[in-house]
Amino acid sequence: MVKTIINEFSENTYLVNKGNEVFVIDPGAHFKEIKTIIDENNYILKGVLLTHGHFDHIFSLNDMIQEYNPEIYIHKDERDFLFSASLNLSSMINKQFKINSKDKINVIEDGFKITLGRDDIIVIHTPGHTRGSVCYLYKKYLFSGDTLFKGTVGRTDLPTGNKVTLERSLQKLISKCKDNTVVYPGHGDITTILNEKYDNEYIKN
Repeated sequence: MVKTIINEFSENTYLVNKGNEVFVIDPGAHFKEIKTIIDENNYILKGVLLTHGHFDHIFSLNDMIQEYNPEIYIHKDERDFLFSASLNLSSMINKQFKINSKDKINVIEDGFKITLGRDDIIVIHTPGHTRGSVCYLYKKYLFSGDTLFKGTVGRTDLPTGNKVTLERSLQKLISKCKDNTVVYPGHGDITTILNEKYDNEYIKN
């Protein structure tokens, strides 16, 4: 099951469970809602998966650590974003963000596998929006962060972004995902790989 929470930054937080095991993907600003879902369903939080390190995707991370002390997964090239307000862009808002504890940080790379139930969540490194952006592929679901949106892609004019690199990452996603893969982006509505092949000018030939 996939549960979506949309916060005031229009960022999508996802809770993905199999039985009573759950992962939280990109905990944005609505920690209370995340906590309610976990507690009311008696979920066992297996970890927090980060697609990248921008503040709107990690805003509740310190609250998650304080409440649950979970394992945190982030690409090795993105780890510094958790400690730098200029990289994670929280320097642009009134509340600058830095992670309070680094004990549970697990750095991941392309192809890394994280188990949920009897299946694996597979890490796909997709730099471009940021240098350490990743997507998570779980069965027929792709959690694409700010790499791929419905009809468009993430911006590349922020620190460590690169347009050419993003274009390569998009082609990598298309090659690894089946057409019926459901895409859960970091912002906006869900889509499918097939839809993006037809409708997304950054992907279609």
